[in-house]
Amino acid sequence: MPLSARRTFCTATLPGLGLLAAPSMSLAQGRVPARADSPRIGADPLLISTGLTGRWQSSMRQDLGWTARFEAMGTRQVLTALEQGAIDAGLFLSHPRADRLDQEGLIFDRKTVARTDVLLLGPATDVAGIRGETDAGRALQQVLAACRAGVASWQPLEADSPLEALAHRLSGGQLRALLSLAASVQTGARLPSYRLMTRAQWQATPPQGEPRKVWLAGGPQLMLEAQIACAFHARHPGAKLLVKWLQWPLAQNAVKASRPGWQGPRGG
Repeated sequence: MPLSARRTFCTATLPGLGLLAAPSMSLAQGRVPARADSPRIGADPLLISTGLTGRWQSSMRQDLGWTARFEAMGTRQVLTALEQGAIDAGLFLSHPRADRLDQEGLIFDRKTVARTDVLLLGPATDVAGIRGETDAGRALQQVLAACRAGVASWQPLEADSPLEALAHRLSGGQLRALLSLAASVQTGARLPSYRLMTRAQWQATPPQGEPRKVWLAGGPQLMLEAQIACAFHARHPGAKLLVKWLQWPLAQNAVKASRPGWQGPRGG
């Protein structure tokens, strides 16, 4: 081939080869352009404030070439937004309402990606008489009995929050009724208080003020799961990919790096 012809061939074909290579480079970096594949994710503030979503975002850049947009929403808000299709996917703490939405087919691809222990905190002195108790349900009911007797108080939890739902279940569905009875006890003294708190929150911002003791921690009864699910009404391909990615080694290494506040799913 004459030299001039070779020059013409190279000039005509090299740009074309570059265009052919572009899709494979895009796949290696992020499968599709980041703006097109960056889902909108509602996330419980606990996952954001304790740094877990930040660790995930750093790892996503390495693994996917894009990062999900995490927006702080309480678990109740996340589940409502999922039900309405207002977000592509949601990261929330285990809650009975999520079970109902799952059963009704309004959310799908629901997976547990992390978990945090729940702590029963109280005064250093055992005013509720729970020393040696290993059953979280019995311990909580004993604490509520102490509140009803006017020797202790219970720090209120956000209504219908994951922690409140957990406490309601542990009390045999009697939490609100027992607290209502306890509130009717009139005392002039400031009573020692008990409360539930996640270990993730305890690690990030432990409570200040009066001395606190961890009376019970973790186990199958005192635990909340961080779960992700996609919205039935907003089937975003990036959201489905994110659900899978959060189970992959790089994402789970970010969970391990967050110990003891966050741990991997059971068996993980």
